[in-house]
Amino acid sequence: MKKLLKNITVTNARLIRTVISVYIIGVLGFLIPYTRDFFVDLTVLNLLFSLVVLFLAVWKDLNWRHIFIFVLVYVLGYGIEVVGVNTGWPFGNYAYGDVLGVKVFETPLFIGVNWLLLVLATNLIARQRIENKWLVPVAAATMMLIFDIALEPFAIYTGMWTWEAIIVPFNNYVAWWIIAFVMHVLFVPLKFTRGYTVAAAVFLAQIIFFIIVNLKNYLI
Repeated sequence: MKKLLKNITVTNARLIRTVISVYIIGVLGFLIPYTRDFFVDLTVLNLLFSLVVLFLAVWKDLNWRHIFIFVLVYVLGYGIEVVGVNTGWPFGNYAYGDVLGVKVFETPLFIGVNWLLLVLATNLIARQRIENKWLVPVAAATMMLIFDIALEPFAIYTGMWTWEAIIVPFNNYVAWWIIAFVMHVLFVPLKFTRGYTVAAAVFLAQIIFFIIVNLKNYLI
């Protein structure tokens, strides 16, 4: 805990407060029936906001190598989703709705941004807690798997995507972990000295947001 607190600068504290405020507003927006559809339409803006917050937290560390890996993760994330949507491999048979915006090859261009957001956030968190750089991809990929488990009911509820099967296929989770692991391996050579607490705030805010909305959908 002390190690985390030492990493909170004034700028980070402001970013964290902003993240918490935005996600509290988001929760309220989804819990109120009259504003739900409006907040669903803000999904892309929310994801973009979260990524910008992370960039603001780490931008002093960034160089051409970081940018190259970020672009590569985006391309890999988008590319595997294109394959998945059009072939059913490796996730299973699913289709995207219109919530995530413009689609090319039946796949939202923004889905690559979502992959990058999650990889960056979980990688920063894992680096803060784990000294062995080769264990970081394992831990970070596992965090992304937990995230996906929380995300799936929310995504189906909001129409982000739909599955052909009644329940989410098990191979989706296996593929998600493996792909996430590969992306995190790409991050191993990168150096980060900041942004850990902001990343934790973004990741936890999203997880808590999904859990609250999911519970509301199933219990009310």
